Amino acid sequence: MKRVIGGLAVAALLVGTPLGAASAADMALKAPPPPLPPVYSWSACYIGANTGGAWARKDTVFSTIATTVVNEDEGRATPRGWAYGGQIGCDYQVNSYLVLGIRGMWDGANLTGSNSWPTVPTFSNNYKIDSFGTAVGKVGILVSPAVELYGLAGAAWIRDSLNFTSSIFGEFANGDQTRTGYDAGVGLSWMFAPKWDLWVEYDHMGFGTKNMALSGVGLFTGIPYTANVTQSVDKVLFGIDYRITWASAPAAAPLITK
Repeated sequence: MKRVIGGLAVAALLVGTPLGAASAADMALKAPPPPLPPVYSWSACYIGANTGGAWARKDTVFSTIATTVVNEDEGRATPRGWAYGGQIGCDYQVNSYLVLGIRGMWDGANLTGSNSWPTVPTFSNNYKIDSFGTAVGKVGILVSPAVELYGLAGAAWIRDSLNFTSSIFGEFANGDQTRTGYDAGVGLSWMFAPKWDLWVEYDHMGFGTKNMALSGVGLFTGIPYTANVTQSVDKVLFGIDYRITWASAPAAAPLITK
């Protein structure tokens, strides 16, 4: 009987050992856990670059020549062209879905456009916009941890020039001006890496109606002119930012379960 019991014990040991060894081998071969997803924090200051297109509307009234009041509507010009520049700003992520920020932006530009005077078709307005800038506040909503939909509003300024020309005797007056106004827009930003984001944005800049002084040139040197110009500019820009994060992302609100 003892021999039978001993034989059974040895057999059980021989059967169990491979199974245990196989189990240990299986445990050793298990894949490591997947890496944690990147943590996106929008609380950061940033610097970046942008480029895109812009177009303007300029309604011109020829106001005075010397001391003579004219007040003739000289039509609308629609300058358009490219813009290119940079931006700097800071964001603060309030919670898992709200981001507040400020930003300053400056762009060089080459917007040009002309129109003939309805009253004197051989005369024309010739406009050039060579730069504009904005200083705005931003409010963003996170549609995902890495994607922000935002709106913005603030101040804008623009630098442009105007000259009057004739098809008969060429340019006869010119002037330039820096104007201030407002900026409002919307955009979408994607943080494709913890320190980098790409964005696209549409803005409308309004500059109201202002008088612009011009000086006579050529045959008309020394004669002062004024034009009353109503102006607005729209722009679509694409940009990239490098972000210096200064706070971790807020934790998502806990789920309440019954």
